[in-house]
Amino acid sequence: MKILCLHGVGSSGAILETQMANFRRELDPSYELVFVDGPFECERGPGVPEYRIGPFFSHTQGYSPVDIAQAIGYLEDILEDEGPFDGIFGFSQGAALTLSYFYQQQTAANPLRVNFACLFSTAMPCSPDAGIGDAIISKLRALEYDIADRARCNGQDLTMAEQEFVNVLQQTVVDAADNDPLFPWIDMDVYRYGEQDAIPRVMYPSLLARKIQIPTVHVWGQNDFEYMIKMAKVARSICEECMVKTVLHTGLHDIPKRQTEIKAVLRSLDWAMIQGQGWSSASDAAIL
Repeated sequence: MKILCLHGVGSSGAILETQMANFRRELDPSYELVFVDGPFECERGPGVPEYRIGPFFSHTQGYSPVDIAQAIGYLEDILEDEGPFDGIFGFSQGAALTLSYFYQQQTAANPLRVNFACLFSTAMPCSPDAGIGDAIISKLRALEYDIADRARCNGQDLTMAEQEFVNVLQQTVVDAADNDPLFPWIDMDVYRYGEQDAIPRVMYPSLLARKIQIPTVHVWGQNDFEYMIKMAKVARSICEECMVKTVLHTGLHDIPKRQTEIKAVLRSLDWAMIQGQGWSSASDAAIL
């Protein structure tokens, strides 16, 4: 069983390998975990301890559709050059990129190179499709609506779809940027005044044509920051409910450390692998 492991922003494959030490000890010896670095060197990421030695990496240069498409391209290269892989373990940004890749391939009716994923503390998933949410974004730009300003009423009536868009952003990336200066996101003014193709296209169910069909296990810490928990919940919500398992642990923004919690993840992982075999066969048949 060969698994590609994708780290969080401002981290590295070596750091993720250390984070997963307890988890790896509980894995069957037949598992081969492949840890890679993101292609872009960057500053130390949020929550990465000072004693961790760099260099540090990111899977993306930003979160615009072009940036996400570039990141997916690098991921596809790894899957092809270092595979074949059975699945992906993704942490934070690495987990979000995994979902971006899944949705892109599914939408384009392209085959996936893995059968399942286990996603830890997923950050906000973004799409390479510049058309996602475009009508809502255009309306908010016409109103010069300040998504980041929750202290005052902007004076415009929003549709339910527009209000949902604002709420999703405020409860996730806006809260994160307000509370953590190291949180990697763009200036929210880009939604009002920036180039439209530079605006991140966040993914949540009502914006998507279809939910992600591949089996996924979603894991997050109950004591993580509330905005990170909400991102993880958004990430889970874009996956087909019958193909999802959720495991909560008592930690923060990290891989579970307690044996009982790790074993709970492994039980869900076994389920995902079984589902993935059936999903892969059905997917291959549909392509043929």
